[in-house]
Amino acid sequence: MTWLRRWARQVWPRREPRECCWYHGGDWHAVSAMALDVLKRARTEGIAAEDMEEYALAHAAAAGTGLWQSEALATLFSVADAIQPAKGPGYVNGQHRSQAMLDAGVRRAVVLRMVWPS
Repeated sequence: MTWLRRWARQVWPRREPRECCWYHGGDWHAVSAMALDVLKRARTEGIAAEDMEEYALAHAAAAGTGLWQSEALATLFSVADAIQPAKGPGYVNGQHRSQAMLDAGVRRAVVLRMVWPS
């Protein structure tokens, strides 16, 4: 995505879902806001990384979210499916979700960053 298109999406975000694919089919603004809240609460409660997906799903169920939002939230906290930027340019996983969020104008998202022991 060019910097101009990225800037335009931030200024004039597309909040309505599109039918092109699952990733563009929901409200990433709501999911991202919920994910940031879940992450903040999990840090406070000391939830382990491998337990985050289950913790996020419990949070979504308690909030009464719909199926798409619950599934989208779970993908952000799944160790296997999380958005994971590569060390250089690009992604290890999650490029399509990231693109859908950028297209929607989402400004902050939860990503997985692997930290290897030295």
